[in-house]
Amino acid sequence: MAGEPESLDTDESLVRRRHRHWFDRLIMLSDGVFAIAITLLAFDLHGPKTWTSVPDLWATLSPQLDAYALSFVVISVYWLAHRRFFAMIVTVDAPVTVLNLVTLALIALVPAATAFVHGAGPLQPAMIVYSGLVVAIGFSVGATWGYAALVANLVAPEVTRIVRWFLLALIVATPPLFLLLVAGLRNPPSGLVPLLLALLFLAGWRMRMWVLRRLPGHRPKPKQVPQVSEPGG
Repeated sequence: MAGEPESLDTDESLVRRRHRHWFDRLIMLSDGVFAIAITLLAFDLHGPKTWTSVPDLWATLSPQLDAYALSFVVISVYWLAHRRFFAMIVTVDAPVTVLNLVTLALIALVPAATAFVHGAGPLQPAMIVYSGLVVAIGFSVGATWGYAALVANLVAPEVTRIVRWFLLALIVATPPLFLLLVAGLRNPPSGLVPLLLALLFLAGWRMRMWVLRRLPGHRPKPKQVPQVSEPGG
């Protein structure tokens, strides 16, 4: 009849479209939370009400900028890990959604924890609390990946099982290394902790790439480009 759609979606196509919708909305929400968390870090930077010299201004802003740099690196590293894992996850279900929401809830706490680090009180206990949050985020990301890759098998088949286990071990083991690193520092100079974290991330990234290149089945086979014959050939 006129005015009616030419074809109706079958149940199977509707299911595929629903799963794609769930996946896309979850990625959009995740990117939004990461972006807002990074933005809120800058709102906690406050200079002195009155200052007469640059050293006075720097004395006030230095611990805040130190904490800002640290949290910026932390959020960036976890966003990169989140992006890497969800590039290999082909669909999401309810447990993945819940586990990812737990990760986002912890990421949203980073700005508040940052203010706690450069607030009043001794530095060392505050950094232990902050490091605990960083470790908790790593465990939540690891739980999401572990369930999707090893339990529900929601990952692309090109990702071998040994690669899945290696990535899980890496995301779970790295945050406690950061905790041990911070626990061993006593009143570190400004900028040292974010610098060490950035160096730890770069070293871990290089190690991950080196190991992945040597794991069996990691490299995808090159696609065969079909040969197109010339007209009349």
